[in-house]
Amino acid sequence: MSMNEMKRKLRHVGYIVKDMDTSVNMFKKFFDLTDEDIRMMSADDTGGAGAFSFIKVGGTELELIQPLSDFFREMTGDPPAGINHIAFQVKDVEAEVNALEKKGIHLGYITRDGIFDTGKTKIAYLDPSDTDGILIELVEENS
Repeated sequence: MSMNEMKRKLRHVGYIVKDMDTSVNMFKKFFDLTDEDIRMMSADDTGGAGAFSFIKVGGTELELIQPLSDFFREMTGDPPAGINHIAFQVKDVEAEVNALEKKGIHLGYITRDGIFDTGKTKIAYLDPSDTDGILIELVEENS
């Protein structure tokens, strides 16, 4: 199976924001959305690490990320506001990672020690030094 066959589609784009409420309100106006159109995870939901909002845009999700804790800022490299990563949906994240490692593309700083299983998804971040500076996330939906 070729790498192109393994990657199903662009899943989401992660975007760092400085103020979640301001950014969410802008996208609500821009896309004529209501609160029901946006899935949110507050700082309470993440143990204070950060806040997230997920907005479906033409079949792809925009993931707004507001790092709140020092740990989360450090883990993400304390990035400025703007695009942080792109995520691709894959059928089998382990197979994808193994195939990419044979090509010299390795796991990155967020998941350098392996693939992270959230219960709903398995995720892996690739090392930006192997991907021309782009942080790429691979996501496998658990059945």
